[in-house]
Amino acid sequence: MKLTSKKRNNDNRPTERGAALVTVLLVATLLLAAGGALLLTTSMAGTLAVDSTAEGQAYYSAEAGVNSTLNVLRGAVPSNPAGTPTTFRNAADNPTLTNWLNYDGNMDGTSVVTLGTSPNLGYTVTLSDPDSTPPANQPTRLLVHVTGYGPKGAKKQMEVMVKRYIFDFSTIAAVLTRGDDDNTTPMPTFDIGNSNAKAYSGYDHANPAVSLPVFGSTNATDYNLTASQVDSSKDQTISGVQKEAQFTNSQLPNFLQTANNARSFLASVQSSAVGMGRSFSSAPANDIGTSSNPQLTFVDGNAVLDSGAGTGTGAGILVVTGTLTLNGNIDFDGLILVLGEGTVVRNGGGGGSIYGGIVVAKFDRSSGGFLAPTYNDNGSGNSTVQYDSAAIDRALSAAGCRVLALREY
Repeated sequence: MKLTSKKRNNDNRPTERGAALVTVLLVATLLLAAGGALLLTTSMAGTLAVDSTAEGQAYYSAEAGVNSTLNVLRGAVPSNPAGTPTTFRNAADNPTLTNWLNYDGNMDGTSVVTLGTSPNLGYTVTLSDPDSTPPANQPTRLLVHVTGYGPKGAKKQMEVMVKRYIFDFSTIAAVLTRGDDDNTTPMPTFDIGNSNAKAYSGYDHANPAVSLPVFGSTNATDYNLTASQVDSSKDQTISGVQKEAQFTNSQLPNFLQTANNARSFLASVQSSAVGMGRSFSSAPANDIGTSSNPQLTFVDGNAVLDSGAGTGTGAGILVVTGTLTLNGNIDFDGLILVLGEGTVVRNGGGGGSIYGGIVVAKFDRSSGGFLAPTYNDNGSGNSTVQYDSAAIDRALSAAGCRVLALREY
């Protein structure tokens, strides 16, 4: 058989010539686009890193401004020129705090307190009184606005609400004894002394038009005991619109409403005192404050105030967790809190004067409820115990201000 060969088609496709080149160009274009995007992203990341650093520096500048402002309000920064006391009223009247802060730089056309020049860092401060307090009075709160400046025009703003008092306290009686939680167990001793010359008063020493109860108690048993003691201890030496009063739990300061609140409060005040270097194991001689320089004094244990031992004069807030013993002529302006052991003993009385307020409450520092406290004034002499709103206000202010809230905006 004769084989016939056929010419095989070599699959030439003239119309498809150059397809490989087009494919290569398309792939190259995609790679170029991806490379360009990578270069752009890398470039932007570098810029963002630089901007992030500047933003962070502005944030820390604002934080520094907040801390500086708090130091001013706490009285830790002297005024320039000297002579302007650091009060909330003076701060509100000088809202940029130029009497205490040195605005020595300029950033973005704004006068700033300089923190650094390489890079340029600074801050500004503006205060306001959110309560529009009358000019003759001290504001209770201040709203602080701080703007922090960093390089490259970076800015951060912070807002802080500051309260003048380290803790909230409402005075409801010149001498307040927090009774036993069972409402029946009486105070083992409640004695205000039988001297003809002593004086207990609920009239405000700073504003006699105002009067609080002289003695306050929290249950009927203690109220009856107080009334009986007032009647038998020459009640003409006790002055006030109301000589004794019984308070419901809701009328008490928050830290006296439950023993857990009292424990938390005591721990918080002790922590503040430790931070201020004002926590002691006994009353420090010649170091419990003065009328011109009230102090927070925390005594973790028994405290003896004795005019013959250099502890007969003080001012501010005195907190005692053990027994407080008063010997001789004791002068104190402010708030005395005997919390824990809840025992006050006064020997003699002499001619000392306590202007402000006294609170006595007994409770275990670890668990349980309130127990019956002791108030034993076995003589009184010609001593005076009188409510004084101004002395309490100075005491609460001297213990340091408190930050209520902080935000970045």
